[in-house]
Amino acid sequence: MKMLKITLSAVLISGVLLGGCSKPTAPAEVNLRLIETTDLHAYMLGYDYFQQQSTDAYGLVHTAALIHEARAENPNNFLIDNGDLIQGSAFGDWVARNGVEYVSENAHPIIRALNHLQYDVGNMGNHEFNYGLEFLHESVRGAEFPYISANVFHASSAAESGKVNSGWDNPMFEPYVILAKQMQDQHGNEHEIKVGFIGFLPPQIVRWDQQHLAGKVRVRDMVEAAEYYIPKMRAEGADVVVAVPHSGLRIYDNYPQFAEQASYQLAGVEGIDAILFGHQHQLFPGSDGYNDLPEVDNEAGYVRGVPAVAPGYWGDHLGIIDLRLQHSEAGWKVLASEVAVRAVDERKDTALEAMLMAEHEETIAMLNEPLGEVEARISTLFARIEPSTAVQLINDAQTWLVESLQARGEVADGLPVLSAAAPFRNGFQSADDYTIIEAGEFTLGNLVDLYVYPNTLQVVEVTGAQLVEWLEMSALAYQQIDPELNEPQALFTGNPSFNFDVLSGIEYRFDITQPARYNTHGELINADARRVVDVSFAGAPLDMDQRFLVAVNNYRAGGGGGFPGLDGSTIVHSSGEEVRQVIANYAREMTMANDGILPLTLNKNWAIDLPEGVIVEFRGNNSEAGKEEAENIESVKKYDEDLKGYAIFHLKAYE
Repeated sequence: MKMLKITLSAVLISGVLLGGCSKPTAPAEVNLRLIETTDLHAYMLGYDYFQQQSTDAYGLVHTAALIHEARAENPNNFLIDNGDLIQGSAFGDWVARNGVEYVSENAHPIIRALNHLQYDVGNMGNHEFNYGLEFLHESVRGAEFPYISANVFHASSAAESGKVNSGWDNPMFEPYVILAKQMQDQHGNEHEIKVGFIGFLPPQIVRWDQQHLAGKVRVRDMVEAAEYYIPKMRAEGADVVVAVPHSGLRIYDNYPQFAEQASYQLAGVEGIDAILFGHQHQLFPGSDGYNDLPEVDNEAGYVRGVPAVAPGYWGDHLGIIDLRLQHSEAGWKVLASEVAVRAVDERKDTALEAMLMAEHEETIAMLNEPLGEVEARISTLFARIEPSTAVQLINDAQTWLVESLQARGEVADGLPVLSAAAPFRNGFQSADDYTIIEAGEFTLGNLVDLYVYPNTLQVVEVTGAQLVEWLEMSALAYQQIDPELNEPQALFTGNPSFNFDVLSGIEYRFDITQPARYNTHGELINADARRVVDVSFAGAPLDMDQRFLVAVNNYRAGGGGGFPGLDGSTIVHSSGEEVRQVIANYAREMTMANDGILPLTLNKNWAIDLPEGVIVEFRGNNSEAGKEEAENIESVKKYDEDLKGYAIFHLKAYE
């Protein structure tokens, strides 16, 4: 059911006039409010676990104040969470560290928080599966509201697991729910309104978390699931149908089955009245990335005529869709709609905060467990300008583990061991989104700062040729530079830093005067383009046929990011051990062997080639640490500051 983009304000005026005329025969109208949170990522309190300080920029305790306000404005409401709930902050890691037994006996504190706020529906996101199926099911068992997902199913055998295009049996969660509430119309009369909610998640979970899901889970395409279930929801009496995809917006020339971003395509499915989406950590309406998309109104909040909202991440905004329903002999229909996103402020739900304080304090204690000392700063401040200490530490730890696996005979001996890691915090989210670990005591909390995700370590076996293609995807971090242009040119694309893999153990350079070889989905777009040049191993040009073992996280090994040649088929070992735990074990062993000091020698194995005289511009961290490191990099100078708090730097080629 496609919406007419009529704002509620006009219809409300009409309703007042009708009420003033006291016409009991006037059609009943009900104002229904949908309230959404998404991508909370275990940020319950207003607390920055990286800096270990309070913040009012995000956190469910702050979002809760907006929830209470939105409900008070309109009691005819439903509150929905759209997934990526239990993983992402140190708080979520603390709960997971205590294991399945803890959530079985105590109830997951994040689920208790949603019970406290009286959520009506929860949808599954992809990160719900990061800690395994048993932990997930025990965690949500305590929910006092239904969980939904229409495109994830139990697999009865390995043969039927993975991405499939047949069978709707054995859903892992309820595909949809139809909830009935008594609601008042403009005359003060009560009506039972039945609202159906249908949830979706990215099919890529079977690759991203294959160590937990392989042989156990099958997934279907989101759009196919919508087309199958929504007619059933209507037949079962749903007056309104709300789609809740944990999925972003992307327009395809030809929609590929099992697409990760499918909200735009879902808007074209007959019978959907509103869409509550997420996953991309963006605001809709509002984020610039949604500008100028056909059939997308990024000001009023419509996708192909359907009202839609996406309220950011970590609880920094609340999403609201108001639907004006009118009754007729044919039932209820949507007469008008209005969409809004509201930013959090200093207000908070103090009762919720108090309820979670004990677990929060335990989290802080966990973070402050000492591992040793570092002699110099570890940071990602310029991790895409030159090799960084932060990525070096991750690669050193991953290499150490794989070499120990070789020594124990658990992976092939005789093959060279490389490692791949990315600078997760490199300014993508905000001007403060950088890893900065100052010299001195090194704690478990620093690992949360250094390595944001609960990825597990896997080992892939690839050729030299595959390594080069791998790095060509990393090169998407950079714009193509015009060697003849004297004015400053933008250096970085919008590609996130977690897709800038640094490979240790080989040497290489980026020639960014060349066009990109691949697009962001790993599709070959310039077969003759080569941005990765001068690749060598052990002092000699890289042998394209030589085979290597590469330590890498499960997300990348299973195909995350669309890197060519990495689709799960090259995995030769899955350790099941979190990368953060690998780094912790490495740090403990190295500090014990080095009088409490964690040794770290930076290997400058890659560089950006810039033509003489060319100047490129990029934004970075504006802290004293950022300025200090810039002064220590030849040809990098701070030039300006922007309104979002970033420093603007210039990088000039060596002359």
